Amino acid sequence: MQIHKKYKKVNNNFKSFKDLYILSLKTFIYSPLNMFLGVFLVIFTLFIWLLFKGNNPFLFSSAIGALIVRNGIHTFHRALSNNKNSGFDKRINSTGLNSFIKPGANILANFTINFCIIVLLMCLTLLFFKEQRALFSSVNWTMFLGGTISLWLLCVLISYAIFMFVESTVVGSIYVSLIYIFSYNLLGCAFPYEVVARINWLNFILYFLPQRYMLNVMQAGWVNAKNLVYEGLGEEQLYKVDFRLGENLAIPFIITYSLILILSFCLITFIIFKVKQKKVDVYGTSIVLKLSTDYIRDIKKCSNIVELKQLRENHMDELKNNSKYIKKISLIKTKKKR
Repeated sequence: MQIHKKYKKVNNNFKSFKDLYILSLKTFIYSPLNMFLGVFLVIFTLFIWLLFKGNNPFLFSSAIGALIVRNGIHTFHRALSNNKNSGFDKRINSTGLNSFIKPGANILANFTINFCIIVLLMCLTLLFFKEQRALFSSVNWTMFLGGTISLWLLCVLISYAIFMFVESTVVGSIYVSLIYIFSYNLLGCAFPYEVVARINWLNFILYFLPQRYMLNVMQAGWVNAKNLVYEGLGEEQLYKVDFRLGENLAIPFIITYSLILILSFCLITFIIFKVKQKKVDVYGTSIVLKLSTDYIRDIKKCSNIVELKQLRENHMDELKNNSKYIKKISLIKTKKKR
């Protein structure tokens, strides 16, 4: 009997995970703004640059990096904010669903979206630009793929951290927009990176942009510069770049994964805390059950549709189950006992 219950719970969780995963994919695909900003704009920018500088070895890897930052931070945060503002998060939270299923489904969907667009972008680039096909054979795939996955993971965690810890979705949107703008313009997509790398004061500022490290690894990996210094093309050393990371590949990975571990610890701790906070009060009483019972009782007292709508809005607000509400319930119970 116990095994059957566990199996049923796992099956229900898997079904919920699958449904939320598919919903996240559809939300991205059916949004014209997401498709324009997250797909077509990056492809258009890359192709325009390649038409004029088809032999530039950093344009493709820079475009991939900009794509990941756009979809991993900006578009991802936008989807999370829409779910919050529309009340979808409240309805999901009121079902008692495992608190890690929704974030897991959203993150996997974002990975799928980025993977598909990267493959599409790579195929189109290799199909139409022969100079890029020549570079393809010398790519250090370990560096490039390692940097790509690490950059995506960092971006998703930053986006989730901003969503979790910044209460206002408007302020959060400003933060993610600034991160994307700096990454897009200063790390090789809007302006060629070999130009940016020559400006000393700008290089110093970019050390404080977390996306810089893995994007540099991707760019160096695309030209197989294992020591993070690219000697350039031909005798003129065209496109020569020193990424200024100590000529040590370990440095950008240590910095990036230190940030990833810190963000992961903070987010997991925060989720666990919220789970414990919202399920029961200090006496072990189910808050969701109490709210549901009170809600049914109040529905019976409603005399018109206006009162019913107002009751529903109040009920959804109460389902936030924040610490203030728990303290309120605890105080009421304490007074009753006295």
